[in-house]
Amino acid sequence: MSALGDKAQAEAAGAGNNRRSRRLRPPMHCYWGATESCTRGGKITSMSPDGCFVQTKAEAADGQELFVNCWLPTERWLMLRARVKYSLPKVGLALAFVGVTEAEAELLSMLLDSHGQESAPPPAEE
Repeated sequence: MSALGDKAQAEAAGAGNNRRSRRLRPPMHCYWGATESCTRGGKITSMSPDGCFVQTKAEAADGQELFVNCWLPTERWLMLRARVKYSLPKVGLALAFVGVTEAEAELLSMLLDSHGQESAPPPAEE
């Protein structure tokens, strides 16, 4: 199997990462992009307070800073800044949220509480 396939399997299994918090699987559409206009569409397939995975065919460079816009249950948008941890061409982007304010963290928590089903817990550190 290719390195790309191995990376995709690791993401799907939740293995080989440094997750410290619960991760939910909210089937949720989002908009993202290099500017606040967020011109690209995608689907968030897993999310935590620290980041998310956006399923999209569009590409972004590892380390690139992006904006992600999510629709809240309160019927308003939550725009977060994120950095690309890694990308899987034609599959999606693993993003880490950066510079999250206290108010954004509260809204993100509300979003997580209202969406999705909890996935497997992060592996225990030994």
